[in-house]
Amino acid sequence: MKKVVSFSWGELEADGSNVGDSVILRTQFDAFKKMRIEFGALSADPKRTGQRYPGIRCFDVSGGRLKAIIRAVKWCDIAVVGGGELVQDVSSLFYTPFNLLPIFLAFLFRKKSFAWAVGIGQMHELAPLTPLLVRIALRLCSGITVRDRGSFNVLHRLGFREPEMILAADSALTLSDYSTEAKKSDILGAAPRNVLNRSGKFLPLEIRKKFRNYKEPDPLPAADAWAGILDAFAGRHHSEIVMFPFHTGSLSNNDHEFCDLVKSRMNHFSQVRFADPSKPEEFTDLISQCRVFVTAPLHGAILSVVTGTVPVSVSYASKCSRFMEQAGLEDYLIAGESGIPDKSVTAVVERAWMNSESIVQRMIPVRDKLVQRAAKTAEHFRAVFNL
Repeated sequence: MKKVVSFSWGELEADGSNVGDSVILRTQFDAFKKMRIEFGALSADPKRTGQRYPGIRCFDVSGGRLKAIIRAVKWCDIAVVGGGELVQDVSSLFYTPFNLLPIFLAFLFRKKSFAWAVGIGQMHELAPLTPLLVRIALRLCSGITVRDRGSFNVLHRLGFREPEMILAADSALTLSDYSTEAKKSDILGAAPRNVLNRSGKFLPLEIRKKFRNYKEPDPLPAADAWAGILDAFAGRHHSEIVMFPFHTGSLSNNDHEFCDLVKSRMNHFSQVRFADPSKPEEFTDLISQCRVFVTAPLHGAILSVVTGTVPVSVSYASKCSRFMEQAGLEDYLIAGESGIPDKSVTAVVERAWMNSESIVQRMIPVRDKLVQRAAKTAEHFRAVFNL
């Protein structure tokens, strides 16, 4: 039996949750289970991870992430990096090297590696030496699938070609429980995020926060912008608003804290409640009940499409716009300044709300094609390793 380790971020944080990466890890777990592969992952809470993914081999990062990565690579036959954004230098210059490290270690220990439905930041989101690092690392992979055309184009520019590189789609699209749409309620889903930390700093935010002189950028302008959008909606429709804090761990800003701040700045705060990110299945089910979902996190938009909910994307990085274009939803994409939504979001949310049924009817055939494309990653993996 082949042994595969995913170096996903889905279980890297003991305190808090990372819903987007957790969903990706879930789809990987399900895919490898069908292949009868022994599957492992990095975990900051092995007990919790074992309960979520029965039979998984956990590599405990509490003694150090580097040690856990080395143990995992030595154990496995195939090291899988991705799915998710594999390469970008906006949040930290350590982000890309950390994600590519398992590939180099796999080569060192004479193991195979595979890039699973990865996202690649566009050239303006990469440091000068990153393209060279990516070219060297991915040349060591036995196979590559990318989740969008923009990622494909960057790697094509770096010399990668089909069939070694396959255009797929985000692996979260393969969630199988939402092929029929849930009945919608008059709920507006909202996933605000403070992304002011994404300023291309050298060190990761988790480390910068430990410095005595660390000063966080003022989140109030962004919180007030989000509060204004949600208040405008609440005043017109008197509908329930559910906030979805996707990320609540230490590796980035805490979405729950920012959602709390947004709620505190609202006049109609009594119409707001929170989804629980510690229960990913219930979290996703609640997204499926929303009529419209306004979101900064990329996987807010992706899970909306998966569940047949209309997304309005407040883009803070090219990955958001790349997905919305892929899904044919460019009219519901707003490019905010550093993740701060501008006033045009109010009108876009209103248009999405009033036309949600017709938007969903147009969206579902595109979604079904994306689901088929997302399935290409597992197919390519099987073909590459003769499984």
